[in-house]
Amino acid sequence: MAQPLLDMRHVEISYNGKPVVHDVSLQMEPGEILGIVGESGSGKSTLIKAAMGLLGSGGAVTGGDIYYKGMNVLDARGEELRKMRGPAMGMIFQNTGASLCPIRSIEDQLYESVMQHERASRQEIRDRAMELFEKIGLKDGRRILKSYPFELSGGMNQRVGIMLAMILHPDLLFADEPTSALDVTVQAQVVRELMRMRDFCGTGIAIVTHNIGAVEHMADKIAVMYQGRLVEYGDKKDIIENPKEEYTRKLLGAVLRIRRG
Repeated sequence: MAQPLLDMRHVEISYNGKPVVHDVSLQMEPGEILGIVGESGSGKSTLIKAAMGLLGSGGAVTGGDIYYKGMNVLDARGEELRKMRGPAMGMIFQNTGASLCPIRSIEDQLYESVMQHERASRQEIRDRAMELFEKIGLKDGRRILKSYPFELSGGMNQRVGIMLAMILHPDLLFADEPTSALDVTVQAQVVRELMRMRDFCGTGIAIVTHNIGAVEHMADKIAVMYQGRLVEYGDKKDIIENPKEEYTRKLLGAVLRIRRG
């Protein structure tokens, strides 16, 4: 039987010794989209940062295991962890523009990112970037590559974040509130572009958001977090049509719908 792409088993996460995520277990299959929803402070982002080894100072997984394709990522250290980030697991942050260097072109930052993991010519990397831009429906890729982050809109910088995360074709992509800083129209565009990445590359995506409308549009499974606990988890259709928890029903009552198209 094939290994799950991501397998979290009874995960507990603490900051400075205080548990903030409690006994979370969930799985993702290759190519699957998992929506992790809940209000601010529910532990959504903490969960995916733990899988990437990005909890930061004071943060630690204090219970359970996190497996990527059968390998426990909590055992990875140094070079092994660096090799996993990017080629195996990618990350799109809430505000990509803030994480980009303002005085280096998008192409230079893309080149440096790829060269940390593989040897390729600048032209090869440029061609791969142009192909990705075309796949997500952006026609002015050359202009974007030559631009600096401050010359691009928030929505365009977020698309750059998608491309930066996908350029190494990871099998698993974590997206941490990737649309929360964008207006409604651009939110819908970014969601569609993420789905195209799944369709073209077969990438599994775990998207963290408080916008259950985006999850309703794109997810295969939904995990509902509340106060650090997984209160509901299952197939999207089951969660949307037959929520078992009052908290889930309240989330569904505040849905921002994304028009299909």
